[in-house]
Amino acid sequence: MIRDKDVSNVLKDDGVARVDLTSFVNPTTTSFNDIKAKMGTGSWAVRVIYNKAFGGVLIKQLPDECNRLHYHPDSDECWIIMEGTLEWEIEGKDRRVVTVGDIVVVKAGTKHLIRNIGIGPAIRFAFAKPDVEHVYG
Repeated sequence: MIRDKDVSNVLKDDGVARVDLTSFVNPTTTSFNDIKAKMGTGSWAVRVIYNKAFGGVLIKQLPDECNRLHYHPDSDECWIIMEGTLEWEIEGKDRRVVTVGDIVVVKAGTKHLIRNIGIGPAIRFAFAKPDVEHVYG
């Protein structure tokens, strides 16, 4: 079993090419379109919110990219789909297809995998406990 609380490691090990945890964190206001323009093409992740209660990260993945099957032992996680079409695999059996404007919630301890099944990039805004532990295997 592998455990990791370092969000940068988690994202890079999931194949996200560019991870920025400092440039956009905790602004009073920010523009989704500005972040997309500054981060450019390819897969990327940007931390936008980080405090004692929760963290928020925008994650862009290209078609057929996905994270590794994992769970969070002590935190629920939720996402708002900003662009594209994604598929959530929950507990290895339940599959949900979501698109722009959909909200997904996965309870603590629930194994999940997220895959971009669209023809273009997909961006999701992920919210969870700050420095949430990811458990693989």
